[in-house]
Amino acid sequence: MLVLRIALVLGHLLGFSALPASGTHISSTASTTTIESTTTASSICGAHPTDASKAPAGAVVVDSTNSTTGAFSSLAAALASLPGDSSCQTVFLLPGTYNEQVTVNRPGQTVIIGYTAGDPGKGYSGNRVTVSYSRGLSISPLPVGHSNSETAVVSTASSNIAFYNINFINPANLDGGISNYVALAGSTYGNHIGFYGCSFIGWQDTLLTGSTNGYQYYESCYIEGAIDFIWGYSAAYFKGCTIAAKRKSSCITAHSRKDDTSIGVYVFDQCIVTAVVGYASTLESGVYLGRPYSAYAKVIYKNSYLDSVVHPAGWKNWSATDPRIDHVTFAEFNNSGPGNWENNAAARQGFGHATLLTSDSYPLTSVMDSTSWIDSTYGDSISLPLGLPAPRAINPSSTNPSYPSSTAPEADSTVPADGDYIVSKSPIKGKTVYSSFAEVIAAIQGISSKQVVTVFAYPGIYKEQIVFNRSGTTIFRGYSEDPSNYAQNQVVLQNSHGVDTQADQSNSDSATLYSRAKYLQLYNINLNNVFGQIHNYASLGFASGNNGYTSFYGCQITGNQDTFDLNKGTSVFAYNTLVEGSIDFIWGAGSAYFLNSTLVPNTNGGSIAAMKRASSTESAGLVFDQCTVASVQTVSAGSFYLGRPYNNYSRVAYIKTYLDDSISSAGWSVWSKTNPQTGGVLFGEYHNYGPGATTTGRAAFSQQLSDADAVQFQLANFFSNQGTSWYVQVAVYDSPI
Repeated sequence: MLVLRIALVLGHLLGFSALPASGTHISSTASTTTIESTTTASSICGAHPTDASKAPAGAVVVDSTNSTTGAFSSLAAALASLPGDSSCQTVFLLPGTYNEQVTVNRPGQTVIIGYTAGDPGKGYSGNRVTVSYSRGLSISPLPVGHSNSETAVVSTASSNIAFYNINFINPANLDGGISNYVALAGSTYGNHIGFYGCSFIGWQDTLLTGSTNGYQYYESCYIEGAIDFIWGYSAAYFKGCTIAAKRKSSCITAHSRKDDTSIGVYVFDQCIVTAVVGYASTLESGVYLGRPYSAYAKVIYKNSYLDSVVHPAGWKNWSATDPRIDHVTFAEFNNSGPGNWENNAAARQGFGHATLLTSDSYPLTSVMDSTSWIDSTYGDSISLPLGLPAPRAINPSSTNPSYPSSTAPEADSTVPADGDYIVSKSPIKGKTVYSSFAEVIAAIQGISSKQVVTVFAYPGIYKEQIVFNRSGTTIFRGYSEDPSNYAQNQVVLQNSHGVDTQADQSNSDSATLYSRAKYLQLYNINLNNVFGQIHNYASLGFASGNNGYTSFYGCQITGNQDTFDLNKGTSVFAYNTLVEGSIDFIWGAGSAYFLNSTLVPNTNGGSIAAMKRASSTESAGLVFDQCTVASVQTVSAGSFYLGRPYNNYSRVAYIKTYLDDSISSAGWSVWSKTNPQTGGVLFGEYHNYGPGATTTGRAAFSQQLSDADAVQFQLANFFSNQGTSWYVQVAVYDSPI
């Protein structure tokens, strides 16, 4: 197991828990940290926090590591320390995972801020603070004296409370293994409750809006669940949020009002309704926007993207014997996507109790009792939620090549789907099993290229060196109990082979997997080359050739020199994937886009990227978007480079990426002192952060990209010639730039 300088970003949300506290404007000794804060206009309690990488002046600080002088070790303890008066109080949480249930209940205004290096409240993908507690309740029947809300990770019981950039996760029954069992992430009572850039993850009843007379506001948040996972009685406005479902035939909302005069309503404005990663293929046209918890339920979706998981009818009754639809208000306005009203008009009209509005009858100002308590800093600039990409176009441009349809990952990655080819080290009763990757590849080699073939591999270390060449789409899926966390991968393809780079031999010949396939997807498989570090020897984990298209999801590729090879004409997309190496460990003349992935330098003096192009107009290059550079512990500070030019037209960009202190202040290196090859390079950086991201002393042949410069590195633009239908966008949580 690698020892990294920081806790790696391991999948969605759960792993965003431990970026280093350096940069948070706190000072450290060998064993303790002292809080430093600066009073600014934005640090006034209740004002928008413009910087959540340090504690605002006067804030109560929480540190789960117990290494900060004067800080509390739990959020509950910090809240208990606040005065029980009408004063405004701020609590600031340093990065970490806090295992506790918390309740906010005091007379005065309370602001709770989670550490983030990004703009506070603008999105959830950069959150570094998680509050998690496992508690559930069987409701069949509901025990006397108990309620759903007692299971909530976070509860509010007073008014005027704001939360920024905190993940709330209830892991009890997170996969729905127990029926009729609730486990709430949030329970909100009180009035004027706001959440900005937060996430709520559960299964049934994830988020309760409990107050019948309360107003709540959720902006740029992520809410995940399966059954009635946004429910309750309040007036709640959801702006720019991601609503992610994970159970077919279930509903997102279950709203209730006593009568037509009650204030309760749910409004979803500029939100995206989609599937939790890994569930899209099982939820197609299967999720309902809502059902009535009472006969006066009131729910509106407007200006939102409803993807293909939404059921054509859109809405449903409470039950067949108890419909509760006599007085409901279910309405839609100006939505887009395959699940919207216009694309399913007959089914929507067939439901008979929903309305397509011709104008926006539910602006924020009319839904809320007032808006002065809402932090509106980013509200007007929202166009789509910040945590998910726009869904893949159904009909790619005719100017793009024609690709076979991508296949979404299955919800269950612990068993093969019907029709999968199976690799296993042990026999499985009633199944045809191949004992190695080489065997299964031989079996599928002759299958028509028009057929998508999936290979499912059970746990094991498969000591093989593979060259794979198939023209149809092929999917290799490794057994995983947590597909979002590559650290939990249990399928390893391992090889120990090196190639002398000074000899007349292709470096690709050392690769654990050399893909010459046309369309290849890999999920939760590690490609390891354990040859070791020998001077001038390449030891590759992966190589691509033959103008192929390859995509990785939750994989690990490790080697040393030249770990990851992109031959000319090849295209690679890698999401939530780790690549480790020493010298030029991502290199070649192809095109690759790494999103939310981890790059691990493992020796002093090397560089991550070494790329070349035939000319300055060729579209090839390397992009690292929202990635993490996290070296092993033995790498010295300032000893590693972001890249060096394989020729004069090298093109590499790092976008919104965390750079640890292993990165040299120069950032970039020449090819050699006698042959620098920097004349026509494009080495760009855009809004990176971390101790290695300083712009002082950067190499003169590199540049800090402007907004206009960065446009070329947006995912769709970068792959404008290749199109985007060859990789699986529904398997991706984070929004590319």
